This record gives sequence, structure tokens and C-alpha cells, in this order.
Amino acid sequence: MSDRNTFILQDVINDLVDTNNSIESALFKLYYFGRLIKNEKLIQYTNAEINGYGELSPPSYRKAKASLTIKMQAGYHQHTAELPISMLEEPFNTELQYREIKDGIKVLERLSRSSNQEGSWLLTTNLPMEMLGYIQPAASKLYKSDARLVVTQGIITVNANVVIQIISTVRSRLLAFCMDIAEEFGYDIQITSFKTQEVINNQTINNIINTQITNNGNGNVNNTGNDTELYADISLKKDI
Repeated sequence: MSDRNTFILQDVINDLVDTNNSIESALFKLYYFGRLIKNEKLIQYTNAEINGYGELSPPSYRKAKASLTIKMQAGYHQHTAELPISMLEEPFNTELQYREIKDGIKVLERLSRSSNQEGSWLLTTNLPMEMLGYIQPAASKLYKSDARLVVTQGIITVNANVVIQIISTVRSRLLAFCMDIAEEFGYDIQITSFKTQEVINNQTINNIINTQITNNGNGNVNNTGNDTELYADISLKKDI
């Protein structure tokens, strides 16, 4: 059991290797460890994974490729179709290509369970109405109609499997981080001893965070997700 004098890293490792356990337990313990040793980088990372990234930019493993579905009105007829994001004008053709998944790990675990129970699901984000005017030219160019065609809704869609991949990635990177920490400081870390060289030791931990967590696979974006900063009306729906 960890206390203010000794942090037992093996407790965290046990949480991570048991896939039946929520990752949140390991994150809370590492958050506590970060507070004990006054490591701001570890505090910020664990807090963001627990509570969500908010205004922070998440690691690349939380970015996923997206698609754009539009609803259109042409006279008395309504149509739903996909619109290639690459057809949009700058900056929307780049900003809407990916979606950043910023929710806390507990929320993602709940979504993952829903996806597993119900089959293939989608994460959807409704675009603000004021953005539809920027989508209209591309829609009119791609879909020809004798009647005037009006885009009435835009939906950013991500395959919910990206959530499962994020959870797996967080678990594996935290485990690699903990194993490297154990090699440097042992499985029972003496806090008093650690603080005798606090600056140097925290720099070592920061380097391991950069190597194993935040920069590991940097630039590798999930193939089932998006990088836009749109957060309205995020929901799940069945992929049929």
C-alpha cells in the first residue's frame, strides 16, 4: 500500500496488466505519485486522462480520421450522402479531417462497453448551423440537381472502434512508463530519497513520459477518428 513515504509502483502495474480493471485506478495512483514528487508533467497528463483534455491538445493517439455526412433538401426531396472533406475550402478541409477525442478515460471505457454490447457504432458530432454555408459550394459541385440544393445538416462521423484503441494505447503506454520508472527507481520508490535530487529525478521522469507516452508514435493518427475542435451534440448511433 502506497503512503506519503513510499510509493509502491507494483500496485499500478497490477492495475494495468489486469484488463478487467479500469485504467482510471492506475491514473489516480500516478496522479497521486506526481503530486508527491511535484512533477507537473505527470500531474497534467494523468489529470487530463482522468478528467478530459478540455482546452489542452491531446496526444496523437487521441486523434482519429473522420468523415462528413450531409443532409440536403432539393425541392420536396431530402437526401443524405457523404461529402469528401477534401472538397471543402481551407481551413475546413484540414480542420475537419480529424477529430480529437478529449473525453476522460472513464467516459471512453463506458462508450467502449456500449460499442461491444451493441455491435458497430459511430461517434457523431453535429456541425454548428453557421458552418453549413461553407459546406454548400462543395455539396452543390458534387451533387447535381435540377432544383436548388440546400445543405440542412452536417455530421462529423467517427467509427467508435477508435475508443477501444485509445483505451488499449493508454494502458500499454502507461505500463511501459511504469516499467521504465521501476528500472530507474525501483518498484518501491522512497519519496524522501527521491526528493534529495528532485530536479534531476523529475527530469528523468519527464524524459520517460516524452519517450513512452506523449511522443511515442507521434504523428500516428488513428484511422477511425477526427482532429476538429467541435464538441456539440456528441452521441452514439448504430452503424447500419
